Amino acid sequence: MFTSERLSAFFDAWNDHDVETIVSYFTPDGAYHASIGPDDEGTAFRGTDEVRRGVAAFLANYGDVHYTDLVIGMSGDDRAFATWTFHGVSPEGQPMSYRGVDVFVFEGESIALKDAYRKERSRPIGG
Repeated sequence: MFTSERLSAFFDAWNDHDVETIVSYFTPDGAYHASIGPDDEGTAFRGTDEVRRGVAAFLANYGDVHYTDLVIGMSGDDRAFATWTFHGVSPEGQPMSYRGVDVFVFEGESIALKDAYRKERSRPIGG
């Protein structure tokens, strides 16, 4: 069974930029749906190699990635959500942060799906 402590450790691995540990939490056919991308799912990475590629690309794209304000909610044995604040440095070198939530589906002690959503700051209309 996946626990909130295990999910917290999963986010610790993101803060440590430890791609292999992050990937080890997923089922072999698990999926990571990034918050941005061309499809309704954002960009979907499925299977160990694709999840590894997606995680590594995310960590490489943003400098100094770390998450704070983590709040975890469990729903039975197979679902959870985690809200967080992301902090990093944009590819252009600008500090950035945003709020977001991940929705999780578990199979036993592994992640079958990590579906990420985030808040985007708006730009003034006409500004």
